[in-house]
Amino acid sequence: MTLLLIVAVLPWVLSLLLGFGAAHIDRRLNPSTAVVLLPILSMVTAFAVAASLAALAAVLLASAQVVWVSLGIALCALMFWRSVEVARHVRRVVISTSIASEFGDEARATGGIVVVDSDVPDAFAVPTGGGAVVITTGLAEALSNNELRAVIEHERAHLRHRHSVWIQMCEIGALIDPILRPLSATVRHAAERQADESAAALGRRDTLSAIARTALLRAHLDHGTRTLASTGGDVVRRVQALSEPPRHRPDRGILAAGLVLVLAFSVISVALFDVVQDVVAPETGEAATSIFR
Repeated sequence: MTLLLIVAVLPWVLSLLLGFGAAHIDRRLNPSTAVVLLPILSMVTAFAVAASLAALAAVLLASAQVVWVSLGIALCALMFWRSVEVARHVRRVVISTSIASEFGDEARATGGIVVVDSDVPDAFAVPTGGGAVVITTGLAEALSNNELRAVIEHERAHLRHRHSVWIQMCEIGALIDPILRPLSATVRHAAERQADESAAALGRRDTLSAIARTALLRAHLDHGTRTLASTGGDVVRRVQALSEPPRHRPDRGILAAGLVLVLAFSVISVALFDVVQDVVAPETGEAATSIFR
């Protein structure tokens, strides 16, 4: 039983390290690495945390003491609530992507770019319906041709690198395990930085100018927030990064460590769910904690 408790605690340790270390991780990783590695770690950790809760709940419910059974019921209620939150989130995403897919249908006839008649300065990428870059006339008229090209390339980079998928992985992971919530902001910022660097290939100064000008145009709309509605991320840090020469730090060691963590916690999740199986449908002569003996 002691080994079971130790193994069940490990996912929470990783969760705390990722959640509270998100800011440090963001500074250490290249954006292209962070935008892929962190969502995978988030999902694996969230799955392991769910397995931990399920295993502990199963063992507690199988005990004969009222206190432990009550605690097991509480853990089941918590898991059910988190499942409801995930289902609600997925439903909202499905509805919004279904509505936005109309832009994708329209973009097929316009070279992938849709211009919307609106005074609100905005630009965003729509990954559904074949993909589209949506720009409002309010933003298009306020930017120079080079700045507008940078914005379009930025949004195309979001589509090319499938940033919406990676971000949603983090969002779902955070709904399962709220401790992981800081990772969502980290991955969003990394996605913006990666898209910035793609746009900067057309002209670093124009990209920097486009971000700064859009920030000023949207200042009254985004008052009280730390991000842009159209491009997101920490604008000050993005501008600062573009003002400096591009840097590429070696991530091989971190990638290797990340792969080890993914494999290790996948095995831990399987072992913990085996505990649940042994309680729900035990094999002959096998107790719920026998795998940890």
